[in-house]
Amino acid sequence: MHYIDKAREQLTDLVGKLVDSTAGSGNSQTLTISRPRSEVEQFWRDPGKLSEVLGDVAEVRSTEPGSYEWTLNPGADEPTTWNTTLVEEDGSLRFVGETGDDSTDQNSTADPPEVELTFRDAPHDLGTEVTIRTKTPVPDILTGAATFKALYRARALLQTGELPTLRQNPSARHAAR
Repeated sequence: MHYIDKAREQLTDLVGKLVDSTAGSGNSQTLTISRPRSEVEQFWRDPGKLSEVLGDVAEVRSTEPGSYEWTLNPGADEPTTWNTTLVEEDGSLRFVGETGDDSTDQNSTADPPEVELTFRDAPHDLGTEVTIRTKTPVPDILTGAATFKALYRARALLQTGELPTLRQNPSARHAAR
């Protein structure tokens, strides 16, 4: 039994170190969108478009110029609200969590959570390269998939006017006879 307890302790220590090393770090994803940079930048400022891209994960609304309220898990009994301020810099937009927000710990010395989008012209006039970076207390393994999905859905909406879905996709499976 001593070996099992020691192994459990080592595994717990290793998992703790992995979570500590990823928590709060930045995660980034990049995609090229075949649209002009000005159109892509404007898309990310539009709370209605953000809500479309985020689907059932979050709804976004503008509470005043430069301020956005994100309602995470909008269909849940107790949705989480995240208030952000839009910080515009040359070639980037940052949605920065407000101090005193429920999503940030007032006693924490860490930076507030944020989502940063950077834009640059893609090589060979292929559109706009968009990089999304997240700074959250959630491990990168969880935020990586979400950021890629948001970029992928935004690209589809900008390039085709539609979001990808499997809703009407017929299945190849048939009931046993």
